[in-house]
Amino acid sequence: MRVGVYFDGFASMPDMLAAARAAEEAGAGSLWFAQHMGHREAFMSAAAAAGVTANAALVPTAISSYLWPPLSAAMSIATLRELAPGRAMLAVATGNLLNLAESGITPVKPVRVMREYVGALRALLAGEAVELDGQISKLRGAHMKFLNGVAIPIYVASTGPRMLELAGEIGDGAVLSTGLTLATMRAALAHAEAGLRRAGRPLPSFRRAGFISLAVAEDAREARAALLPKLAFLFRSRNHAENIKSSGLDIDHAAIMAACARHDFKTAVALLPEAAASTFGVAGTPRECRDRLHEFLAVGLDEPIVELSGSAEARRLALAVVREVAAEHRPQ
Repeated sequence: MRVGVYFDGFASMPDMLAAARAAEEAGAGSLWFAQHMGHREAFMSAAAAAGVTANAALVPTAISSYLWPPLSAAMSIATLRELAPGRAMLAVATGNLLNLAESGITPVKPVRVMREYVGALRALLAGEAVELDGQISKLRGAHMKFLNGVAIPIYVASTGPRMLELAGEIGDGAVLSTGLTLATMRAALAHAEAGLRRAGRPLPSFRRAGFISLAVAEDAREARAALLPKLAFLFRSRNHAENIKSSGLDIDHAAIMAACARHDFKTAVALLPEAAASTFGVAGTPRECRDRLHEFLAVGLDEPIVELSGSAEARRLALAVVREVAAEHRPQ
């Protein structure tokens, strides 16, 4: 097991690079860079972080199969691989439905598109001239002109059952979204494992990663309050309906979505009970957070990926938790 750290692209590049360096020093084995539309670019962020770190894996995530054509994505990840040999990985996904809509895209046949996308990426990175008459991608002999024949791990990010099964069939790993309950996470991993069994692939060769919202403070209530706005933002999507239901908490999801739609995020946050922070994420004192992270690990994650955010003190405490958990699971 290794602990990863996630950067959402909201912070400035200098702040992100300082945090990336500190995360590796704390024992983080992987650094994940979000491709949130309208924020800092994931491949460029990973490349910049390569210059201030030495060992951690660098993972642009989650690159949309509808927004980044396979040749463009292959060129970018191969460039990162050349810059940081042995450290480049890639996470791909359908993409956030709201962001896709803003870009004028309606995702059709996402499972088919992802199968074609991952296949094209692997073929391009292997140095093949690729012919593809796909659902959305068309390649007519496209090929890479440098760094041919490299194997770069490709994770598939999703919480949908069919996409997770596909991750088990063809991916090097699956990545679960942030803000999930333990029950939702357990069910999601079971779908990926079903895909592995169907494809006759061994479980030890497959990585099970998951993003976990983390808020740490000496005052537990302060930490939980800090996490609620992130959850309210996540829950603006109808895709969280079953996840919210699995919590057993009294949460008016429809009202949260309506408040977010009219950009009334203060109301959306107020609709969440304090207990939501410790149900859909990890929030509290350093000891509480360490214990809660162990509960997530018990679900079956190989790679918990936590976010560093908030004040300098909050990031310092979060890194202390990362350091402790990473040390507990470091190979002897």
